[in-house]
Amino acid sequence: MLDSKMEQLSGKLTPAERSLWAYIQANLESLSFENGTTLAQKSGVSPNTVSRFLRRLGYKGLKSLKEELRDEVRVQSLLNSTLLERVERQPDDLLAHLNEEIEALTAFASQLGNQHWQDVVARVSEAERVFVCGFQTIRGLAEDFANRLSLVRSGVEYLDLYSGVLGHWLDSRDKRCCVILIDIAPYADAGIAFANTCLKNDTDLVVFTDEYGIARHIDTPWIITMKTKTGLILESTGGLTSALNVLLHCVAAQRKDELKERMAAYRERVQSLKLYRS
Repeated sequence: MLDSKMEQLSGKLTPAERSLWAYIQANLESLSFENGTTLAQKSGVSPNTVSRFLRRLGYKGLKSLKEELRDEVRVQSLLNSTLLERVERQPDDLLAHLNEEIEALTAFASQLGNQHWQDVVARVSEAERVFVCGFQTIRGLAEDFANRLSLVRSGVEYLDLYSGVLGHWLDSRDKRCCVILIDIAPYADAGIAFANTCLKNDTDLVVFTDEYGIARHIDTPWIITMKTKTGLILESTGGLTSALNVLLHCVAAQRKDELKERMAAYRERVQSLKLYRS
């Protein structure tokens, strides 16, 4: 879409606009983290040039362009040709990528003391039933988290929308339910449809997503966003995994009495079944 718009301006760009366009082309993957001011600074043009250039392309502002690019990322998914380029540009030292992971976790850590995070924990802790859902490649992460969460509190289930059987979800209509949706860019269409269904049924919806997430498509206040683009060949799920592990810990802390009973029962059954070597 962006390339086709640029074709219409071929040969009509000012020198400053050519510099701006060259920068945008070279940094499409990181554009979501820019604003008009930083984009102007990094491309060496004025903020007015950025605004004028975007208007000429038919965008209301940088936000409009970023939204379009996010949709393109969803469509391209694993077919994105830049995947090979990420490996070809691989630095000798992987520390740069690890630092990106650390920065993502640091940004998440800054949220832990605020009311937003406390509200997320409360939704998951206080619900009568909790369902965890994730699609395609993120399914494993969602199912693993559901198993872990079920150890520290009752009424937790992984919700497989494609199994054809949603009995427990249907039976919970008269319960106070919380759905935890783990969603990443390529599968946002399925996530959006599922999320809106939950909201129509007055279900508390907690979403853990990436920077290309579904927040603008749904209306729930309980969204946690983690950076997944860290320069590795595929978007990293490390941040999402860590955030979910912290949620697990916080929910366990809120339900200490139940946790003691469940851990005692768990220990007894594990020992009787001889699941682990002593």
